[in-house]
Amino acid sequence: MARLAHSHRRHLQRGVTLIEALVALLVMSFGMLALVGLMSNLRLGADIAKQRSEAMRIARAALAEVRDYSELTRTASTPAGARVFDEITSQAAATFTPTDSNTAYTVTRTVQALPTAGNGVSVRVNVSWVDRAGSATPQFVTLDTVIAKVDPVFRAAVAFAPQNGRIADTSGRNPAIPGDALKYDKQLSLYRPSSLGSTIWVFNNLTGALVGRCSNSTALASLTQSDVSQCTGNASGHLLRGSVRFSNTNPANPTLPEATALRLDLDFQGGNYLMPRLDAAGLPMRNSAGVILTDSYAATPPTPVGGTQPNFECFNDSPTSSPGTQTVVNYACVIFQSTGAFSWSGKVVLTGFSTGTSSTDYRVCRYSADYNGSGDMYTADKKSLDNSEHPEVYGRVNGPLIGQNFLVIRGDRTCPTAPAVDLANGIFADYSTVQLQP
Repeated sequence: MARLAHSHRRHLQRGVTLIEALVALLVMSFGMLALVGLMSNLRLGADIAKQRSEAMRIARAALAEVRDYSELTRTASTPAGARVFDEITSQAAATFTPTDSNTAYTVTRTVQALPTAGNGVSVRVNVSWVDRAGSATPQFVTLDTVIAKVDPVFRAAVAFAPQNGRIADTSGRNPAIPGDALKYDKQLSLYRPSSLGSTIWVFNNLTGALVGRCSNSTALASLTQSDVSQCTGNASGHLLRGSVRFSNTNPANPTLPEATALRLDLDFQGGNYLMPRLDAAGLPMRNSAGVILTDSYAATPPTPVGGTQPNFECFNDSPTSSPGTQTVVNYACVIFQSTGAFSWSGKVVLTGFSTGTSSTDYRVCRYSADYNGSGDMYTADKKSLDNSEHPEVYGRVNGPLIGQNFLVIRGDRTCPTAPAVDLANGIFADYSTVQLQP
């Protein structure tokens, strides 16, 4: 009797174990189903993200194509394949499938005149597609923009930096600071004007002003915070930089100078400069004919380091011997004093070679023209001399100057002129020069 009871319990236990196994299998099946659903959703999400990125690229390309017009109105001389602003119109839905894509995209372009009667159009590009799940509502991306009716030649204006004002380049600092200067932090940049020396100039990234100078042969990237602090705050000044080119042709070529460089240096001299006469309100005074009245001032030039302040310090990369293969000499000078704001005046000349009017001498020309369009040598507001236009004698310079370029030609040649800026005819820079030496 006891044996029968034990056998019964053993069979009962086997039944319970079977039920547990079936329940576990059922639970695991539900888990597997949930995992399969999760994997499917993850794959769908990744697929949609990829498709949305592709749709965004297509929409941006469509807008870029609309903006890429070369004429405002089609004329008889307009090439057949040229894009014209007046032909920017709405486009019916067009479907295409990019390479390696698993879906087709439908692109629609809608163009409308500006509601305020502005001189331009508003453009909307819509890109739609059906995702892997085959949703009833398609996925879509929409981009909107406004395109002004502006002559394409004026796009070249973005290549020219304004002459005045505190602006920053793509590195987040004043464009007067040399491009190869080390951006130490948000406030300061470090520049070694000569790779052969130990001099370091420190510039304010916002203003481009010199805020310190020192001598340290350590690589700029290896300077410690203590090193930089010792180089900062001991001088204030202004940067002056540009290039010197050379031409031996007749007439001299200011656009593409071809001659090799000479060994040279730079110096500062005195001279006279004109400044507009201002009234009590600070406005330029004019005579009865409307001509601006001017006053002449004598410039007291900066002196070399160690002399009466302000001082100057210049470096250049001219060849150690001539002739050679180098065609351009780049130079950089700082005019500085120990502390405080100041301005400087003077004439910058090239030295190190013979200047004169014979074929064995050299003539120095300065690139100079009415870059700001004021019609004269003054700033647009007519209140001061526009030093950025490279005058013969600089007057009251209180900021950095760049693009102060020279052309050295044979002494028996004349300094060349060039056409003024004419955007309509594709002339985007004025390469005119004016004699400086002798």
